[in-house]
Amino acid sequence: MSSQDTEKVLAELQKDEERAKVEAKTTVQNLKVELTETEAKLEKLLDAYLGEVISAEDYKARKESLITRKVELGEQIRDFEQKGLSWLEPAREFVLSLNKAANLIETENKEVMTTFLKTIGSNHVLENRQFVFAPKIQYKLVA
Repeated sequence: MSSQDTEKVLAELQKDEERAKVEAKTTVQNLKVELTETEAKLEKLLDAYLGEVISAEDYKARKESLITRKVELGEQIRDFEQKGLSWLEPAREFVLSLNKAANLIETENKEVMTTFLKTIGSNHVLENRQFVFAPKIQYKLVA
């Protein structure tokens, strides 16, 4: 991949990152609002049970569903906050490695090429006296 193309793709990835951050922030805010509402429902449910407005069976059933939802929301919030945009860095590394591969082809430096191929995780195999090259999955797209 040429340097110009690499810069264009990296710029697009940067835009995607900014958009994804905004979307993730909005999603986390919405999840936190829903979590607060679920906690409020749990408190109202407990008050209704303590005030003997609902039976013990109804209380247990509703409580179980609300607690399940509360746990799900907490996990979703944690995932968004911890994992965030984990796909962006591997995408950047992939694009930069494509640019490096193009530059290496032009230099024809076999030692550096060998090191680079080991780095990207290519698998070289001799099969029936034939040299077989099996790139990692993402590199199959450009091989």
